[in-house]
Amino acid sequence: MLQSVFTRVTERKQLIQDILETSAQKDFYTTFTPSTHWPFKDATSKKCRLLVLDSSFNPPTKAHAKLLETSLKAYPTGYFDGSLLLFSTNNVDKTLTGASVLQRAQMMEMIAMQCPSTAVGFTPHGRFMDKAKYINSWFAETHASSQLELYFIVGYDTMIRLLDPKYYNSTSVKDALTPFFESCRLICADRGTEDVGFWVKTYNTFDRDLIQRIQLDPITSQFSSTLAREAIQQRHTDQLNTILDPNIVAFVNENKIY
Repeated sequence: MLQSVFTRVTERKQLIQDILETSAQKDFYTTFTPSTHWPFKDATSKKCRLLVLDSSFNPPTKAHAKLLETSLKAYPTGYFDGSLLLFSTNNVDKTLTGASVLQRAQMMEMIAMQCPSTAVGFTPHGRFMDKAKYINSWFAETHASSQLELYFIVGYDTMIRLLDPKYYNSTSVKDALTPFFESCRLICADRGTEDVGFWVKTYNTFDRDLIQRIQLDPITSQFSSTLAREAIQQRHTDQLNTILDPNIVAFVNENKIY
């Protein structure tokens, strides 16, 4: 698996670069899809539920893959048609440092190839409402007669930012997010120790079926990209192998990232 995934992505480097360059002005595009009928399970489906993991992937860790796995298990078997690893090239809270967009696309693809029905996508938009809008627009261009539901996986910190009034000017958070929740849901990954008051307030504002909560195991939940970068910089090989997939470790070492 290591040689196969690593080799396939390495061989696709120029193709990925070409897609990134020719699609740079698009609001949403994919650099990798697992099948010709993705995001549907098959070519006959009319309704599509897409699980979206939006992150910086700098680099992708085992926690990213675990988030997909845990989210899938939180719903009935076969509930989702496919999954999407999404990177926002213009994040509202972060500037691009570390791995380049191309390198992230390659690493994201290595993870996607090992997860069922998972694609890799990019958008220049940082706000969730805009991401949802343009993914829906992309979907409607080729599947006008079908319905798309997006389920965004977010961390607790991202959830706090998403519900922060400072991003919505004079509009209330509920009013601002109502259009978003017409076709989208949120899955929040927390550690079970977060502010109880925050969740009471959140569920007093939004129905529980709009925001699902999941938890990673205590060890995997600590596998952050920041911790991975520190392990790389400090040459803590054993720790790095615990945090990252072997393909990502090989890619980081070969390209001398971080």
